[in-house]
Amino acid sequence: MTQSLFFKRCSIALCWVLAFLVIGYFIGQTTRANMDWYDTLVKSPFNPPRFVFPIAWSSLYSLLAIGGALLWQSSAPHLRSTKILFASYMIVNWAWTFIFFAGHEIWAGFIWIILSDILLLCTILSAWKSNQKWSAALFTPTLFWGIFAGYLNGFIALAN
Repeated sequence: MTQSLFFKRCSIALCWVLAFLVIGYFIGQTTRANMDWYDTLVKSPFNPPRFVFPIAWSSLYSLLAIGGALLWQSSAPHLRSTKILFASYMIVNWAWTFIFFAGHEIWAGFIWIILSDILLLCTILSAWKSNQKWSAALFTPTLFWGIFAGYLNGFIALAN
């Protein structure tokens, strides 16, 4: 890979990261606006302290953005379904905050996280099968966090 191509790919990935972090910031405003409601809910004993969530999501959105940028930079026609899965996952992921925090729909949020985790698992498997192993690897930590988030949301749903 030439130096200019490498620079171009890194620049594109950086733009994706910045875009995902900006989206995450604005979604986080919805979360912050509903923390009084959230504080009244019974939560799991494994619920992390508040400060963990923005750190975790900033890190995960950066990994998702880099993996997405790598995926989108390939023009291979066989990646169309993987790209659709990834885009669908991101829309579902970003929508959860509005369902759970803005809508106060705890059970709908739980079902939405399950859908989100299934979409991400399908995205990871599709990327891996399509030889986009770096993207698949970069998406995997978010799947583990999503499973944990499902547990947290499920606990809240059952306890409230």
